[in-house]
Amino acid sequence: MGITNTILIVAGAIVALFGIGAFLHPNLARWINAPGTPIIKAIIALVIGIILIIVGFVFQFTV
Repeated sequence: MGITNTILIVAGAIVALFGIGAFLHPNLARWINAPGTPIIKAIIALVIGIILIIVGFVFQFTV
């Protein structure tokens, strides 16, 4: 696993945690740059975080 994969996994985890935090505390959704209500913003952040984690694990990027 290269450094790019590690960065993708860490960034995905941060975004996913931010999405979970926005579920629990809707005021955090103000920091998510997406249209819609706070719950939609939280769902978007959670899905994007999961996608980044999956890409980090499945694809091997070499530099």
